[in-house]
Amino acid sequence: MKNLNYGIIGLGKFGSVVADELIAGGHTVIVADKDEEALKSIQNPPSYAYILDSTNISALKEAGFHDVEVVIVSIGENVEKSILTL
Repeated sequence: MKNLNYGIIGLGKFGSVVADELIAGGHTVIVADKDEEALKSIQNPPSYAYILDSTNISALKEAGFHDVEVVIVSIGENVEKSILTL
């Protein structure tokens, strides 16, 4: 199976587990969260990690999210922000 490049936005309970599993599987993973502490919740070091506002399209592009095959948005606390991120 081909290794895909993934982007994960939001590293709460769900996002951090997904990131860990993908990283353990050998995939290239870009992660982003607005909270630096959330980045520390990942057990396996990601390929790239960013602290940014997920509604800032320029920041997402600069982080490389436009180059990945799959983006997982895992922002559970604010539905409106999740929709804006999409």
